[in-house]
Amino acid sequence: MSDAGRKNFTDKAAEAVKPDSQKSYLEQAKETITDYADKAASYLHPDSDKGVAQNISDNLSKGQDKSSSGKSFSETASEYLDEAKEKLGEYTQKGSKEAGDLKADAQNKFAKE
Repeated sequence: MSDAGRKNFTDKAAEAVKPDSQKSYLEQAKETITDYADKAASYLHPDSDKGVAQNISDNLSKGQDKSSSGKSFSETASEYLDEAKEKLGEYTQKGSKEAGDLKADAQNKFAKE
């Protein structure tokens, strides 16, 4: 079981199993943002405050991140936070545009009727 405020292990597994091609745009956006937020939280919360399962999971992930990037944990956490902010901005812009397009389509449809 994951710690409070962290992404649930079963959610992570379910997201990994379902192909992106079967996920909606909003599902993909939510996963991306929550993944980055969870990774950042794994670096920001001290190991002493984590449950055993959460600590093991975070340390495995940190080991993979460290081996692939060669960066310190604090550098990596900061990068995850920055990327989460960037992705949130991108998804917000795309969502706003799509909402505007849907509104315009609806207005045009009702104007014709």
